[in-house]
Amino acid sequence: LIVFRTSHAYTRFWDGCTNLCQMQGEWFDAASCLVAFCKRSKASEASVECFQATLVRLVSLLNGCILIDLSAGFVSDEKPKERAFEMELIDAEAFDEDSLTAFHESDQKVELIFQWIQGLVVEA
Repeated sequence: LIVFRTSHAYTRFWDGCTNLCQMQGEWFDAASCLVAFCKRSKASEASVECFQATLVRLVSLLNGCILIDLSAGFVSDEKPKERAFEMELIDAEAFDEDSLTAFHESDQKVELIFQWIQGLVVEA
């Protein structure tokens, strides 16, 4: 019985690791496609660079929030979602104060960031 449970736990662990790597790969693929699509853009170079930089920052923050959510059961913090900025993020200092306030006040941080990304793509 112990061997069966250990084997099952080991399998579940590696399934989780595989799914996590797949998720990160999907986010990378989506972001790199959006950056590549900018090559044919008729917008100014400055607005394209702003779009790309904002996209990369948001995807970085999204990934950090998802990792914090996944680790919530293993960390004894009262508010694990507030720890997203402890992760190594890309240019997190560039977020404006209103966005940071909305982020910190939100109970659904992952969904909020996802909406920001969708809005960014639609407005581009």
